[in-house]
Amino acid sequence: MDAGTYTLDASDWPYDSSSWLIGIQSTLTPDDGSGQTTAFEPKGYGPRPLKAGTLTLNIFINTTGEVDKTFTPRLYKID
Repeated sequence: MDAGTYTLDASDWPYDSSSWLIGIQSTLTPDDGSGQTTAFEPKGYGPRPLKAGTLTLNIFINTTGEVDKTFTPRLYKID
């Protein structure tokens, strides 16, 4: 991805966007070799400035029982 300011959102948050029961956690590996960092996690989906690099998204579920939802993450570049 290109450097810029990004925000992350998703459709149909079953427990809200700040819950650790289901959500998105992502890491950024910058092209400049400065080391992998956490880019987004619950309670911090943006907006935030990110360096150019590879962004990896992980959808996690930390709950017992069934979660019957369609969960679609979306990354938006603001600038």
